[in-house]
Amino acid sequence: MRTALMTDHYRVLQVDRSAEPEVIEKAYRALSLKYHPDVSHPSRRDRATREMQRINEAYAVLRDPARRSAYDKTLGSSPGVSAWDVFMDKGLLGMFLERVIPPGK
Repeated sequence: MRTALMTDHYRVLQVDRSAEPEVIEKAYRALSLKYHPDVSHPSRRDRATREMQRINEAYAVLRDPARRSAYDKTLGSSPGVSAWDVFMDKGLLGMFLERVIPPGK
């Protein structure tokens, strides 16, 4: 089961879950040009390196049909809805915080 801590590879590459492989590759190339550490200002290089690692990971999963299929199964049946979205929409975060941090504390 997908947890709220898992990266949403579709969000990282800024594409829909139904995106064709060509769209995924185009998004990857555009983001690579924007965030590649070699083209980043030295003061932003660490952040760019981390972002590029996320982009590379997302692309590695989404470009491979078998890995993408396995990944999609972890997302659940609703396209674009993550575990975090469900957690927030159901008000579960508030209930969780009330148990962890009782009111008035």
